[in-house]
Amino acid sequence: MTTDTTTAPMPGHISPASAHRTAPDAEQGLEFREPALSPMPLDLVELELALDLSGIPEHGFSEAVREAATTVRGEYLFDLPASGLAGDAQRIAVVCLSREEGGRFGLVLLSADGDQARTIEPDETTAGLVQFARAFVGVLEKL
Repeated sequence: MTTDTTTAPMPGHISPASAHRTAPDAEQGLEFREPALSPMPLDLVELELALDLSGIPEHGFSEAVREAATTVRGEYLFDLPASGLAGDAQRIAVVCLSREEGGRFGLVLLSADGDQARTIEPDETTAGLVQFARAFVGVLEKL
């Protein structure tokens, strides 16, 4: 599995999803919320690129994520209904990108339409899911 966790700038990606900063509007004295952009880790960029190559409509979400994870030397763990954990996503899959230092996990979201997938870093809204993933990996290591 890849252990490179360096970051590469990815315009348009917001990480974590809840990061925002406020700035005053000079003309009206109002505040507006502007997303704070931060670089996406390289391993998540690689996973997202691999997802673009795997056909979700042809193979289905789980299989597409499994193939993408294999491509980046990661491990597909599981997927389940997103249940409001990440916006309007329909499903969420967990990929173990590295087992070093307690594990590094990436999340893959299936759009509400079921035709697109994107990767995100875990944040405070998905902390319980990542905790479950760590326990899942712990069980796998004991088998």
